[in-house]
Amino acid sequence: MTRRPAGICATVLVVLLAAVVLVGPWLAPDPNAQTAAPLTAPSGDHWMGTDNTGRDVLARFVAGARISLLVALVCTAAATVVGTLIGMAAALRAGGRFDILTMRLTDVVMAFPLLVLVPVLSGVFTQKGIAVGPVELDNVAIMAIAIGIALTPVFVRLARASALAEVRKDYMTAARCLGARRRDLVFGNLLPNIATPIVVQAAFSVAVAIIVEASVSFLGLGIQPPDASWGTLLTDARSQLLLGAWWLILFPTLGIAAAVLALTLLGDELRDLLDPRMRRTFHGKPRRRAPQPEAATEPAGRSADGELEEEIR
Repeated sequence: MTRRPAGICATVLVVLLAAVVLVGPWLAPDPNAQTAAPLTAPSGDHWMGTDNTGRDVLARFVAGARISLLVALVCTAAATVVGTLIGMAAALRAGGRFDILTMRLTDVVMAFPLLVLVPVLSGVFTQKGIAVGPVELDNVAIMAIAIGIALTPVFVRLARASALAEVRKDYMTAARCLGARRRDLVFGNLLPNIATPIVVQAAFSVAVAIIVEASVSFLGLGIQPPDASWGTLLTDARSQLLLGAWWLILFPTLGIAAAVLALTLLGDELRDLLDPRMRRTFHGKPRRRAPQPEAATEPAGRSADGELEEEIR
């Protein structure tokens, strides 16, 4: 993607996180197995030590990473798709009832802080129960739905603002005059031209979702045992910190910080790469314009046929 140190760091961290998610089940098959003595410090047998019940912290860290990243990716993907479609529909009906109703609903949802809205939605869905056919969704899926609903208004407003700037341009007018179908107009012309800010926002939203999930689970209102996430690992470590078990809180904190840092840097790199106004060279320096040849000028006082005119005094 880039040769800048920030871009390299972001790429390496994202690849490592993806490897943890994909290879994790084979490295740590059972995060709830009691394999050693309680509160064992990191050693060669247990690289991240054990918790107060003798469970391997590395196994629980990997399992927590899979759940935290899965929730963040699923809810961000759903919010991106749904929010973009609603935002484009509102922009195409700017000033109409659908547009006004959509904007007022987004204002209401965005008025609540994420750390207030997500636990409320999660509690409501857990109490009512959500099922897809015969399968009832667990608390991990409910948490992803709650965070996705909370993130959707951001993409609605972003897609609407970007689409409003595009629908008035000449290429959209020409496509309508040529009789383009609405589906081709939206997905063939409008969507590709507003995708850049949406993709960049999606990268930042994954980082936000990780923080929100960890915070809500830390408060005991999100992912519930026996499922492990980085937030629940911090909850377990809170009561053991006074006993000197520093490793229980260190590794989940480093995991959250590394994931958020990687995704934030990735968002910055995507913005610089996709936005032509902020595009950089591989060395991170602005591109220099090629020197323009000076226009040849004829000496003053010379006529078109090359003869010198007499100077009038």
